[in-house]
Amino acid sequence: MTFQPSYRPNGRSVWLGKDLVRTDDWIVRLSPATLEEIDAAVSRLRRRSAYDAPVAREEFPLTTMADDLARMRHEIATGRGFFVFRGLDRDRYSDNELGLIFRGFGAHFGHELTQSAFGDRLGDIRDISDILADRSKRRGYQSGGFQTAHTDPSGEVGIVAMLSLKMAMAGGESLIASAHTVHNMLLDWCPDLLGEFYKGFVLRRPEADAERMGRPALIGNIPCFAYENGWLNCDFQHGYMRRAVEHGDTTISPKQEAALGAFVAISNHPDVMLKMMLEPGDFQFINNRTILHGRAGFEDHAAKDQRRHLYRLWLNVPQWPRMPASQSTLVAADMARWDAMAAQHRAATPAWAS
Repeated sequence: MTFQPSYRPNGRSVWLGKDLVRTDDWIVRLSPATLEEIDAAVSRLRRRSAYDAPVAREEFPLTTMADDLARMRHEIATGRGFFVFRGLDRDRYSDNELGLIFRGFGAHFGHELTQSAFGDRLGDIRDISDILADRSKRRGYQSGGFQTAHTDPSGEVGIVAMLSLKMAMAGGESLIASAHTVHNMLLDWCPDLLGEFYKGFVLRRPEADAERMGRPALIGNIPCFAYENGWLNCDFQHGYMRRAVEHGDTTISPKQEAALGAFVAISNHPDVMLKMMLEPGDFQFINNRTILHGRAGFEDHAAKDQRRHLYRLWLNVPQWPRMPASQSTLVAADMARWDAMAAQHRAATPAWAS
């Protein structure tokens, strides 16, 4: 019997990159009035480290674009699923000030989440593979090269946001695709392969993460697509699937390999994927449940302080329906443990060594 899902997404969440590249209505150009408001907030906050306490919404008012923000929150939730903000003068602000601006904007979209056992809520996306050579001890965002379309760990993470600080010598474009479009193409062309994503794949998290979370590295079987509370949610962590195979936790059948090949081919196809260069000062907000994101290959600078560099935020949106339990691979208890470990580390580190 041919697999038939209970729901076929339609509307604005289903789009093709080849169509959107002809438009620019997904780019929000910050107005002079908003830029003045941002300047005023930076003046009040600039003595604060961007890596310390979050910037509260009331500390970073955006009254000049209140109506636009309401529209964008709705569009990210149930529409195309993303926006790019443009207009910040990179040379006007230090990295620290840009971090404060970024966190201030994030506060208008959701609640910040911890991204690792280091307690970082403002994440640093930069290739340090020559410094931290052991792949098991670093995350994917701490390496260089191409990244296939994927989602970040599901559960609490509703929005993934990126702000560009420095560009690579060449390449490094941001790649995003509609997970709903990929779903529908699989349904139309190979529905039996789509069924494999509803059944799920076995995932395994990095050993270092597992140790710090106090949980087994083996996550178990997680469906890539699940329809619940009126939302079709996607969780596609390709690296975690391959890690489970490498460690002997599971095998991937020929049919599953065909399904993965179809998913990767469709989601990374130039007609499906929207390719954009985030220039310094640009920042992007995407729905982690409906948008797949990746990265083009790039040639980077040799000096660490000149390398391609972005800030990242993970945001929880309390107004959204809960992610299905079957797809929740990273939950609040994990992040609370990360925060506790980071606090213990800070308490045990002498001030002169921090």
